[in-house]
Amino acid sequence: MKTINVGIDLGTTYSAVATFDAASGKVEILKNDIGEEITPSVVCIEDGETLIGQEAKDQQAAGNLNAAAFYKSMMGDPYFARTLDGKSYDAEMLSGVFLKNLKTSVEKANGVNISGAVITVPAYFNEAQRQATIRAGTKAGFNVLKIINEPTAAIIAYGLTGGGKKTAMVYDLGGGTFDVTIAKIDGAQVDVIATNGDHQLGGRNWDKTIVDEIVDRFQDEFGVDIAANKEDYTELVVRCEKAKKQLSNVPATTVTVRSEGFSGQYTITREEFEEKTRRLMAETIMLTEKCFEELGNGFGWHSIDEIVLVGGSTRMPQVLDTIRKKFGKEPRTIGSKVDTIVASGAAMQAHLCVAGSITLSMGGGAAKSSGASGPISLTIDSGSIRDVTSHGLGMLAFTADGKNIINSIIIKKNSNVGVPYGKSYNFGGDKLQVFVLQGESTSPYDCTLLYKYVVSGMKRGEKNNFTINFLYDQNGVVEVTGSLSDGTALKVEKSAVTESIADIIARLLREKEEAAKKAQVDVAFAIDTSGSMYGAPIDEAKKSILEFVAQLGEDAKTSVISFANSSSWLCKEAKKSEVSAAVRRLDADGGTSADPLDFYRREKRKTDANRILVVLTDGEWFHQDDAIRSADRLKADGVKIYAIGVGDADYDFLRKIASPGEAKKIDLSKLVATFREIADGIATESSGSFTSLG
Repeated sequence: MKTINVGIDLGTTYSAVATFDAASGKVEILKNDIGEEITPSVVCIEDGETLIGQEAKDQQAAGNLNAAAFYKSMMGDPYFARTLDGKSYDAEMLSGVFLKNLKTSVEKANGVNISGAVITVPAYFNEAQRQATIRAGTKAGFNVLKIINEPTAAIIAYGLTGGGKKTAMVYDLGGGTFDVTIAKIDGAQVDVIATNGDHQLGGRNWDKTIVDEIVDRFQDEFGVDIAANKEDYTELVVRCEKAKKQLSNVPATTVTVRSEGFSGQYTITREEFEEKTRRLMAETIMLTEKCFEELGNGFGWHSIDEIVLVGGSTRMPQVLDTIRKKFGKEPRTIGSKVDTIVASGAAMQAHLCVAGSITLSMGGGAAKSSGASGPISLTIDSGSIRDVTSHGLGMLAFTADGKNIINSIIIKKNSNVGVPYGKSYNFGGDKLQVFVLQGESTSPYDCTLLYKYVVSGMKRGEKNNFTINFLYDQNGVVEVTGSLSDGTALKVEKSAVTESIADIIARLLREKEEAAKKAQVDVAFAIDTSGSMYGAPIDEAKKSILEFVAQLGEDAKTSVISFANSSSWLCKEAKKSEVSAAVRRLDADGGTSADPLDFYRREKRKTDANRILVVLTDGEWFHQDDAIRSADRLKADGVKIYAIGVGDADYDFLRKIASPGEAKKIDLSKLVATFREIADGIATESSGSFTSLG
């Protein structure tokens, strides 16, 4: 028996399976065991027997409550459950049952053994939905080669059989989901540039407008609420779906309803159906034009060369009419392939996954567009198709003032998948806790909290420079890794989050506040007041110190040293409220840069608090060797020294007097931000806490 790999369009209402035949260079749609290319995505489990496809759909139409449909859009939802034959099933379990039986049906009908599969998902599926789809496929007995976005699969099947260079858009309106994807196509190269959608918007929303209308009419006539009778309501849903399809071909149709001994017949016209669903069409257009906005640079309908309509619900005349009006020309309709094009693209991707390349044999249409006189072939390798992220990815991070927490975007929506995006840290603890969110908003409450990652392996006793890399892999699934600046890999442990986003934020803010209160910090500023600091430098120094002190705990002790020809205290071990007056007395009054380090060492008593010395200078010092020796003695006594240089400061000298990694030479405009960063690091290290700092 031949073993093959397949592409599966796991649809909300119908599913299809296809395989790529390397010998012919073409895709073959695999029929099920009743000879159909598409299989209704319905499961019925009763008396220990499992039915799928048309048999299960017939049971659903008869009102059998042991039949389940439209579960796909609930993938990853922990609150969704259906009871079939006395057992509770979530959407992942139902999908697994369906896929397992679909696999058996297709294998039997085609005399093959199916090994690997590429399974399609709506482009707007999130992390939980994608992971649930992978698990469902695995439980069904497939080696899941890849998860691919449905419109991307359609673009592969459509775009790579037409040849030429173009910007194409797939408008994919299925039974339960809507996706729109835009791609640049150049020969064998497909670059997806934008995607958008709604996994809760599809043909069944159109069905429901008819259902609601019939329910209202029946209740008005007989005083009976059909929705209260599950069996009658389930049967009505199937009848209304059929009525919707009929309205694509006739101007009016009739729906017959029976419940509690009453029977009614109600006529629905295409005109009133389209009027009641106008808002749904408008929503698909809004989501489409949101793609244009995200692309920017004036991108619009005029920027697209071709639009292809995908998904069974695009057969509704109002879809074609609306897109035609917006586009200004005819979109591409693909007839019977509308139900199988996604599976075809997935089949091509499946062969790419195992073979690394495929060669397509294209006939007249492609040959004509390329100017050739006969059939042509097109070879595609695994790097020919580049997809983008459907959602932004970020992490909880404190705002600059430390008073609020936001979603700090790491990977923007519509970024290339498979590309790592790094976030760098300077951190004095031995663990970092990172909460990862999916979504485009900076407000965490508008995003989905995915996981908590605990990053460890930093070197103890020193401030570590390291990078956390965030990645959407080829399945659109999140991966997080970390490494020190020397390339040493960090340990990254992922765990599920049991707290709500509101509780996490409240806890982190509370911990930060408590840590700031507990932190015992003794900070001294040594500020260069030589003549070259006159004007903007000394003014920025004042602002920087005040910003810095504002972030310290109320009990922090602060000293300010002014140094030029000599060094002197402006304030010594003062509280925050006393520092402002001292800072205002700072003024550049000439002279040259003396050594404040020896002054601090001789004049400052030792304490149990964390002693910090922040030196700001803009020029070269006399007697640098003496200053370096003073700095070494201070560091040996446990004093942490930050050396910040502006203007003509000597960076090599700053590096020698500073604690490891704490020397910086910066533009004057960045002084306030640099002091703020140091203050935040001091508060974090002193508390011994670890939170996700942006």
